Amino acid sequence: MKQLGGIRIPRMALSGVDISKLHVKNPWMPMWWSAALPGLGHFCQGMYVKGLLLMSWEILINFQAHLNLAILYTFTGQFAKAAETVNTEWVVFYGVVFLFAIYDSYRTGVELNMLARLEKTQGRRAFRLVHMSAVSVNYLERNSPWVAAFWSALFTGFGQIYNKKTLKAIILLVWTAAIINFSHVNDCIVFTLTGRFEQAQDVINYQWLLFFPSIYIYAIWDAYNDSVELNKLFAEAQKNHLQRKYRPEGEIG
Repeated sequence: MKQLGGIRIPRMALSGVDISKLHVKNPWMPMWWSAALPGLGHFCQGMYVKGLLLMSWEILINFQAHLNLAILYTFTGQFAKAAETVNTEWVVFYGVVFLFAIYDSYRTGVELNMLARLEKTQGRRAFRLVHMSAVSVNYLERNSPWVAAFWSALFTGFGQIYNKKTLKAIILLVWTAAIINFSHVNDCIVFTLTGRFEQAQDVINYQWLLFFPSIYIYAIWDAYNDSVELNKLFAEAQKNHLQRKYRPEGEIG
């Protein structure tokens, strides 16, 4: 691996659309998110391509298997209808994707923790605080975790934009817009608020709607968590700058 000023493993990487970082986290957390919806566990580890692939494949198989409808009928006690709805051939494929996403998110979580601990042994850390190009400007700053969570609660992905995690925000925004559109949830809300309950029942598409809770709650948690970790990076960068500026060179660790 290329050496740069004695730094072999970077603490963070700043680009125009993302701020990637290494930090120790509980590997059970991405594993849990992968169980909620395959792909989410990889998103919270910065693995967007792998996460998008797993999420897209999961949603495709879920539709072919009619799994969300079967789950809905099961939870409402309509067991015979659930058995008639589900496509067992596609359910087998779903099980493989589901288990792989859980396993791989836990495995990568453990390995990233090893890299994060190794990074801490390298001594002084270097941070690139600003990225500028002809089409974008991105920089590290101190944010409010609660503000990030609030914006993601208003609409999935806005908290990620607030944290300058644009690439992750695009993925969450596109999938959320698709879920809202195809589930007709906004029409259902309007019909419910105006007392047209039968129309609300007829218009809603539960196959799409059942994807929404996982991605919505994840976006709120992720926006808050990312903001906390980015604030730690900012505080560390500020501390390193003050040490270099005001302490004698021989005293800097």
